[in-house]
Amino acid sequence: MKIKQYYILALVMFLFLACSEHEETPIYTKGISFVHADGSKISENECISPNTKYGIKIETNFVDINRPFRVDYSVNGVIYTMTFTTATSQVNPITLANGDNTAQVVGSNYKAILKYIDQGDFELVE
Repeated sequence: MKIKQYYILALVMFLFLACSEHEETPIYTKGISFVHADGSKISENECISPNTKYGIKIETNFVDINRPFRVDYSVNGVIYTMTFTTATSQVNPITLANGDNTAQVVGSNYKAILKYIDQGDFELVE
């Protein structure tokens, strides 16, 4: 009698596993960019101010809330990680360095460059 129960249990498990035809959609990064801390785009030829806060924005095609997606990226050679759990894009705040600021998604061709020139103690006298 016990053997019959094991066969029924095995059959149910087989049917349960065989019927799940859920194909996982591949998740990938769509881009990286420098933005204002609130996520708004930095317009072309905008003056970069030392008093304004900036961030790095990474965009993905993230769709699966049951499967977190991790993106490694670098800013000026330092590696950081951003984990996506519900959103398709996220912003992490950064502090700009004097000169060229480079951001890149590790292992991809997605790259962003922002030039910031520190004015030092410059004061405009009229």
